[in-house]
Amino acid sequence: MKRPASQSKRSQRTRAVERGSARRAGWLRLARTIVLGTIAAVVGIIWLGEQYGIERAVMLEFLGTSALFVLLLVGTGLVGVAVLIGIRRLLGRS
Repeated sequence: MKRPASQSKRSQRTRAVERGSARRAGWLRLARTIVLGTIAAVVGIIWLGEQYGIERAVMLEFLGTSALFVLLLVGTGLVGVAVLIGIRRLLGRS
């Protein structure tokens, strides 16, 4: 027995909405995990610095330098991706 067309479309739309909301929830969990992990890492590094007698200002300077280095690496990766996409478009491949 086949379902009427309107009922089938409605159930497909419902499943699509469920997949979309599940995808959004996944991104929110990922963002929360990244933020909480970053906070835990920074607090842990500061705590270790205090345990070994490193001044807080020096420790924050080290953290800032490390963050800039990571951002530089991310930027380099993004430039590489842009170059590869540009080469593919010049060669006519999609």
